[in-house]
Amino acid sequence: MLLHLTQNSTEPMREQIARQVRSRILTGDLGEGSRLPEARQVAREHRVSRHDVRRAFEELEVEGLLQGGDGDGFIVAELSPQQRRECAVRRLADDAAERELSLRELELACDIQRRLLPPAAVTGDGYSVVSRSFAARFVSGDFYDVLQHPDGSVGVVVADVAGKGFGASLIMASVKAMAPFIAAGRGVAETLRELNGRLCRELGRGQFVALAYARVTPATGVVEVANAGMPDPFVLQEGGAVSPIEVPGPRLPLGLRADVPYASATRAVGPGARLLLFSDGLAEARRASGEPLGYEGLGALLARLSAPGWSAQPTGAWLDGVLDEIQRETSPVLDDDWTAVAVECRRSGGA
Repeated sequence: MLLHLTQNSTEPMREQIARQVRSRILTGDLGEGSRLPEARQVAREHRVSRHDVRRAFEELEVEGLLQGGDGDGFIVAELSPQQRRECAVRRLADDAAERELSLRELELACDIQRRLLPPAAVTGDGYSVVSRSFAARFVSGDFYDVLQHPDGSVGVVVADVAGKGFGASLIMASVKAMAPFIAAGRGVAETLRELNGRLCRELGRGQFVALAYARVTPATGVVEVANAGMPDPFVLQEGGAVSPIEVPGPRLPLGLRADVPYASATRAVGPGARLLLFSDGLAEARRASGEPLGYEGLGALLARLSAPGWSAQPTGAWLDGVLDEIQRETSPVLDDDWTAVAVECRRSGGA
């Protein structure tokens, strides 16, 4: 019997079982005369207490939905119109309770995400990193991380996990836990190859992670980028010059296929230049006409906001201005998550 049971739910296991079996009887999935599996079989399949299964079946017997309970097990009873009406009312209450439990799960997932993300501003010797992330729904599929390496370089990860909710949060947590250890002592392309191999072994069908990883060395002003399915990062120079960092080779998201030969690209960025990594929600935000802003439109907007003297503006204030301008040009309601991380090789402090 297929049931969706949650061990850490605030709803007792007996009530979860009874609610789901009741719903299946009302919808006709379990027709009159259908024999339920024995309590020990259900308990074994779902790794729950046989006692909880038996009590749930007995509760449904009291309600008149099941009959039997002898050595041959329970069968679905023939229901009168009155019983069906009463069962429908009970199901409405069950659905409301289930929605409340789902909301609590979403709240928990949202809290996990907030705790896992680094501070919105991270500074080090010769660099600053400022991040902003906004969820289109309750829980974001985007995440970012900042990796400070012993050699003085800083790594920035921006990623988009397939799916939403608690499952996406768990994948996010797994990637975030693995990334610093894998990145230590490896180049950016090798880091993606190793991450991909591990995620191919861990993720299920239809699960994957689009991820871009940039490593900036302030002492040399060089950034190296590897990309697995994310938009090309932009480099912004004083005076409005905006150019993408295009990585050669395959860019398949992580976790879809083993042994993808990810490559990297390097670029020199001068003092005061900014590197912008972002999720596709920014470029795919729709204007009033219904057309997306697009990557060219985003590049043009960034050029306008990188006029002479722009680098004197704190990175955080500049990034907020970029996001505000995108929202003015597109719908105020987000259709997708927005995540943007700006990295600056600083001439003087301040983020």
